[in-house]
Amino acid sequence: MKKLITCLLIIISSHYPIITLRAQSLSPQVIASAGGFQTNSAGSLSFTIGETNTLTLSSANNMLTQGFQQPYKMTLNLKAFIQGYYQGGGLMENVLYTQGIVPLANDACDTIQIELRQSTSPYAVVSSTTQVIKTNGTVTFNGTAAAGQAYYIVIKHRNAVETWSANPVMLTENTMYDFTTAANKAYGDNQTEVATNVWAFYSGDINQDENADLLDASLLETDMANFEFGYFATDLNGDGNVDLLDSPILEVNVNNFVFSSKP
Repeated sequence: MKKLITCLLIIISSHYPIITLRAQSLSPQVIASAGGFQTNSAGSLSFTIGETNTLTLSSANNMLTQGFQQPYKMTLNLKAFIQGYYQGGGLMENVLYTQGIVPLANDACDTIQIELRQSTSPYAVVSSTTQVIKTNGTVTFNGTAAAGQAYYIVIKHRNAVETWSANPVMLTENTMYDFTTAANKAYGDNQTEVATNVWAFYSGDINQDENADLLDASLLETDMANFEFGYFATDLNGDGNVDLLDSPILEVNVNNFVFSSKP
């Protein structure tokens, strides 16, 4: 079949000196003779029976694939603060530096885990990544998810209470979600005001059981007695030392029965 087509093109070109050939136009639409979309609690699958994927073109914000099935490049930018690390003026402590993980001061606060979860029970994890949140609270999610779908955004940190977005967030090609502007940006208003109109995730869940309680206080007391310094979850204010300065944050949250709030 390929040989026949080649011969025809040669014959045509011998009679017509100028021929314009056009390839398929790239479009973010799905045009297919067959295919489908399937989803369950574990994930989703979108497929097209048609032209073979031959070329992908990508820029900073967009992606187009030569073929019928067109993927999107999704960007999710987040902003959040952690109570114990907040220093004022819209900045957190440079914890990775003060706790000895990096040799020079920079704009890196600490490592967090970001999850996207389905909007309905059982709220299965769709995508999860570990990122470094900056001292100004900004971080970009680098996982994969389908644009046009709504997901709960969940943030976990080694000494903060697990925090969910107030509602499922609809993802577009460029989405911004800022937890810091109001308590109600978190599910159950589960944040604390660290400055006027500035909100942060509760610190103190050292053992990551979704509560700030006496079990966490015991861990803090032990590390204080051992004069620990460095990369310890018990260093609640992030200054590099586990000491009496970390106690007030935990005491207040234990007395207020702080725990994770989620659907």
